[in-house]
Amino acid sequence: MAQYTTEKLIELGGKVATLSDSGGTIYDKDGIAEEKLAWVMDLKNVRRGRIKEYADEFKCEYHEGTGVWHVGGEVALPSATQNELNLDDAKAFLNNGGFVVSEGANMPTTADGVKAFLDAGIMYGPGKAANAGGVAARLRY
Repeated sequence: MAQYTTEKLIELGGKVATLSDSGGTIYDKDGIAEEKLAWVMDLKNVRRGRIKEYADEFKCEYHEGTGVWHVGGEVALPSATQNELNLDDAKAFLNNGGFVVSEGANMPTTADGVKAFLDAGIMYGPGKAANAGGVAARLRY
């Protein structure tokens, strides 16, 4: 999901600086432009590689393990697995100036992380609302 979210953000003029997988997180301060994203899509979908290879290819930061939430940024779009964003991660994201979380995964934020977002009053779109594409229905009148 993160690959296609990145694609849409680039199309809309946004700057994506991080991507992660279960091994770690890359931080590309220059942003992930279309050609870099194409490289990632080949890496992940064809070669079945690890995101660390991006850091080696494009000479950017790599953080082993989880930690994308500690890098900084204004918007978080957790896109992978349940409970990937815990209270410590939520606090780090908020302390780094983050103010928007829109969940693409199913329940990626732990309950105490969600509480931190709600208490901070940031824009928070839980997966049940932000990732409702699979449960959308078409009505005819």
